[in-house]
Formats: sequence, C-alpha cells, structure tokens
Amino acid sequence: MLPLLLPLLVPLLAAAAVLAARRPGAAARVAGAAAGLELAALAYAVVCIHRAGVLQAGPYLRADGLSAFFLVSIGLVFALALAFSIGYLRHIPPGRFSSPRWFYALSFLFLFTMLAVYLSANLGLLWIFMEATTLASALLVGFYNTEGAVEAGWKYLMVCTVGIAFALFGTIVLFLAAVRSGVPAAQALDWAVLQAAASRLRPAADLVKLAFVFAAVGYGTKVGFAPMHHWLPDAHAEAPSPISALLSAGLLNCALYALLRFNAIVGGALGPAFSHRILLGFGVLSLLLAALLIVVQRDLKRLLAYSSIEHMGVAAIGVGVGTPLALFGALLHLFNHSLAKSLLFFAAGNVRERYGNASMADVRGLAQALPGTSAGLVAGGLAIAGLPPFGLFLSEFIILGALFATGHDVIAVVMLASFSVVFAALLYHLQPMLGGAAAAPERSFRTWWPGLAVMGACALCLLVLGVHLPALLTRLLNAAVAVLHP
Repeated sequence: MLPLLLPLLVPLLAAAAVLAARRPGAAARVAGAAAGLELAALAYAVVCIHRAGVLQAGPYLRADGLSAFFLVSIGLVFALALAFSIGYLRHIPPGRFSSPRWFYALSFLFLFTMLAVYLSANLGLLWIFMEATTLASALLVGFYNTEGAVEAGWKYLMVCTVGIAFALFGTIVLFLAAVRSGVPAAQALDWAVLQAAASRLRPAADLVKLAFVFAAVGYGTKVGFAPMHHWLPDAHAEAPSPISALLSAGLLNCALYALLRFNAIVGGALGPAFSHRILLGFGVLSLLLAALLIVVQRDLKRLLAYSSIEHMGVAAIGVGVGTPLALFGALLHLFNHSLAKSLLFFAAGNVRERYGNASMADVRGLAQALPGTSAGLVAGGLAIAGLPPFGLFLSEFIILGALFATGHDVIAVVMLASFSVVFAALLYHLQPMLGGAAAAPERSFRTWWPGLAVMGACALCLLVLGVHLPALLTRLLNAAVAVLHP
C-alpha cells in the first residue's frame, strides 16, 4: 500500500508546506525539496510495480506496467517544469495568484490529480480525478490574471467540464453493460475486473459501443482531439510557460491514458476493430487540422499548442493500429513528445519575457539576443518536425512502419504529407525570428543559467532517444504494451 500512497501524499503535503512559506525564496526551496521527495517516491513505486507486476492498495488504488510508464513520464516532466519555474518566476509581479507560493502550491495539486488518475483502480474514481485535473489547473491557466488569461481559464474550464460530462455518461453506460452482463455491481467499474471479464460483455455490445463513443468524445476533449480541441490553443498560449509544458506533456497524456483503459476493455469485449476505427478517425482528423493551422499561426505558443494536437493525433493513430509494435511506438512517441514540448515551451517562455509577447512577427534577432534559448528552439523545432537524430523520428518511424505493415497505406501517406507541411511551416515561422538584428528588450530580462541547463537536458534526452533506447525505458515500454496487448 505504501508505494502507491506515498506519491499521492507528498504533493498534498508539499502544497500545504509551500503555502505556509511566506517568502518567495523559502517557497522555492520548499518546492524543490518536495519535488526531490516526490521523485524518490515515484521511483520507489515504479520499482515495486516492476517487481510485483501489479500493485494493489485497497479497492481504489492499483498500478500495473501501463501505470508505471506514465508515472515515470509525469515525474520527469514535473521535475523539469519545476526546475525551470524557479528562475522563470523571478519575472512574475507580486500578487495573490501571481506569487510563487500559490504557483507552486497549485502545481503540486495539479500533479496530485494527474497521479491519482494513473493510480485509480476504478473507472468512476478515474473520472473524478480527471475532472479534478481541470479544477486544479484552471487557476494556473489564468495565473497572469490578464483579460486574455482569465478568458482562456474560463474557456478551458467550461469546455473541458462539458467534455468530461460525456466521459461520465460513457462510464455510466459501461457500468450498466457490465451489470447486465453479470458482473457484480461493486466491481462493475474496476478496470482490471472489466478487462479480465471483457468477453462477458458481448451480450451488451450496443451499450459497450455507446460507452466507448462517449468516452472517446469526453476524454478526447481533454486529449485535444479535433474537433473538440478549442480550449487547448488559448490555454497553452495564456498559461505561464512551465504550466503550458505540464498541460501539453502531462495533462494530454493523462487523458489519453483514460482512453487506453477504455480501449483495452472494449477491445476485449467486441474485438479491436470498433474502437480502433474511432481512434484512427480522431487521430487523422487531429493530425490534418493541426498541420494546416500551424501554417497560419502568428503566436509562438499557439503554434506549439497546435503541434501538441498534431502529435496526440499521431499517438492516437499508433493506438488505433493496435499491434504491439504500433503500441510501442505510440507510447514512445508520448514520451518523446513530452520532452520536446517541454523544451519548446521553456524556450517560448524566455522569448515571451524578452520581447514582452509571443507574437512571432515581433521577434527578430533571437539568435543574437538569446543564443541559448535560440539553440533550444531550433533543437525542439527539429525534434517535433520528426527529423533525425531526435527521438520523435524513431517513434514516428515505428508508427509508420506499423501502418504499412497492417495495410493502412493511405493513413501512412497522410502522415508523411502532414509532417512535410509541419516542417515547412516551422521553417517559415522560425527562420525570420532567429535572424536579423536584435531589437531593444521590451523589459529587463536575463536568462537564468539553470533554466538553460534544463532545456539542455531535454535536448540531450531527445538526441539520446533518437539513437539508442535505454534498457530501462525499453522494459517500461514493453511492460506497458503487455497490459494493452496481452
């Protein structure tokens, strides 16, 4: 029980401790120490899961190989975001919701809700914590308290709450299908029980199909699938850059995890064709729409937001193919995307602070003004464009190979065409920003060297993952795939 409880208790205690620290410096030190404890707790949990295969803590907490993979991903992203935030928050004016202690406290609460999703043994509890991720992060989206930030926060809250209501309906319908199929009501939302007894749900096939459709729309809203993506560009653009990284590299993965649990149950009950067609449809639509909209963006952070939609579409396509190789590629893609998007949002944060906004038309001479940030922006841009030797090239290559191997040639060609459009758009947008003479700074700004070190760590990881998969990561991925494709 302890390995699953510790990762949940530490963020809650950290949030309380940070709020008790009145001075910004003390709040930063408390947050840093708490982040170290949380990483240790997550490492302990992952090791215990690896040894046991499945860990159970009462009727409400459970973790398996899939949970362990996502715990590693969110732990890494949160540590990077928090380390970058310590320097980034020097530029935040004082105020209740703009103070470091509120930022750190809300960030730890946001982390708690995402971890609780991964550790929930019950689909109803999972839904509750998915809704809690919205509530915990809405104030972070509107953290700057400007008109645009407040509007983005409300839009995020309203759209995601409506979307997640669809997921609630899907969860209720799946519960009804399970009860009608003879599963005891007390266990009818336990994802392990449902996955093991999936074949018993076939008499209620229509209800199972309806449940997955509503779950795909509901959780797909939080993933950012088109056409339910409207909250995402505004939220990513207006939130502080470390929070944009957490939204893109943490929250979207969290919502896709919920869909993976539903997909495993529905695939076992009806066969993979039904749910996979829906995921492929959402994946292709998201990929195409995002690739086209990236071309016409004028704000750097909004461009990165549409890139997140594109890459979640790529991951959905990998899951929709459904072979072990495709699932391996999809999960690896989520991990690589988390690193790349963290790097890019960190760089975008420095650009915003140096130039006063993230409008790409106003940014010139970036290579001269912020050479370290420029290097991170170039490395991240090449990575999300899927170019070698970065990790996303490998994961996209695996997914494309799985598409061709399973006869999805048209989707593979669409992916390749979309990647070409995205690469051309990134080149078109970034080249003018980097060149030319540096304009006078909009505000006083000095790059914090630990922040550059965080960006360098992201870039280095992407390079390593493009040429060599560490044995530990490979074991985590294989264990996660085994859960989804036993």
